[in-house]
Amino acid sequence: MQLMGILNTTPDSFYDGGKYTTLSNAIKRAQDILEQGASIIDIGGESSRPGANNVPVEEEFKRTIPVIRELKNNFPQAIFSIDTTNFDTALAAADEGVQIINDVSGLADPKLAGLAAAYNIKLVLMHTRGTPQNMQENCTYENLLNDIFEFFREKIKIAAEQNLPKTNIILDIGLGFAKTREQNWQLLENLDYFKALDLPLLIGASRKSFTDYTLERSLEAAQLAWKAKVDFLRVHDVKETADFLKVLENGK
Repeated sequence: MQLMGILNTTPDSFYDGGKYTTLSNAIKRAQDILEQGASIIDIGGESSRPGANNVPVEEEFKRTIPVIRELKNNFPQAIFSIDTTNFDTALAAADEGVQIINDVSGLADPKLAGLAAAYNIKLVLMHTRGTPQNMQENCTYENLLNDIFEFFREKIKIAAEQNLPKTNIILDIGLGFAKTREQNWQLLENLDYFKALDLPLLIGASRKSFTDYTLERSLEAAQLAWKAKVDFLRVHDVKETADFLKVLENGK
């Protein structure tokens, strides 16, 4: 399992908003992420927490692209991901050498798949419904697991139409996005259901409201992901998660 450390260059993210808005703080955070056991740094300039407002593209640029440029120079061994739903931001980040586009909109803009194809980089397809402003009003499913499974099948098909090979896709079930507290835990307990899609799975549960914003319950989610042999885990607490996973590995 690879750890993806979160670097939010936003003033309003739900857990660490405002901590890394300066270049020096962002560099220190990136160094900590790598030293504490993560191989991927996920950089985001727009909060996607429930109720968050959209950020103008120019502002998202200012928050992310100079940081990516500086971090690529400082940490050439790292894998960088851009957490964005915006094509122009993703394009600028790809030009700077990011290896992953982390799209929490679930391919609302199909051109993101074409961009990932053109640059031969990975695309994270996340399940969601609606927008951050209204997604928590869209939590009713006919069958939670099957509905998300079919969502992924449709999005994989759309990505293929944009010439993105299946081997460049990573799936994210979208914990906290258009899901109730109970649904989030149900998904974590049934991660094997999505193995039939035969694609890597990324889980992002860290410090979200269904974990009561706590490290303890975030690690509980991490343990379920580990049991299901998930490929990527997106976290705020890199050291604590890495140490916890080592304990699980040694206890096998």
